[in-house]
Amino acid sequence: MTMNAWITTFDADVATDTVGLELYDVDVSCWAEALKALKVEHDFARLEFIAGVDRGEGECEVVALLSDATARTIAVRARVSSGQVVGSVVDAFPGAAWHERELAEMFGVELSSGPAEHLLLAEGGPEHPLLKSFSLIAEPKAR
Repeated sequence: MTMNAWITTFDADVATDTVGLELYDVDVSCWAEALKALKVEHDFARLEFIAGVDRGEGECEVVALLSDATARTIAVRARVSSGQVVGSVVDAFPGAAWHERELAEMFGVELSSGPAEHLLLAEGGPEHPLLKSFSLIAEPKAR
């Protein structure tokens, strides 16, 4: 499968960011399948990271940065609305487990692999502290 065929298969929107990084937007329903295809068909075998960004109003963005054997690096992005499930890529990229746990704990992103074991936050602690709706510290009262 050529990269153009991958773009067509996953209906990806293509852009370039300000530093020249290739950016591919895919629908969240094909997130995992698209990343796995990049690994198998295009040798993007190195998962650099997966990160989340709260876009507000119940929408989060997940971004994966992948590199191939020639050090070509691309980003794949999907928007996730509240209640949508993001496909896990741990079977293709075992190192993604940590990143997926972070998405679940810090942003409340639901993954197809099920609830993540709490590793970053204490059980019963604050919920999803990287969401814009999370209040870090109460305002001190005026005297």
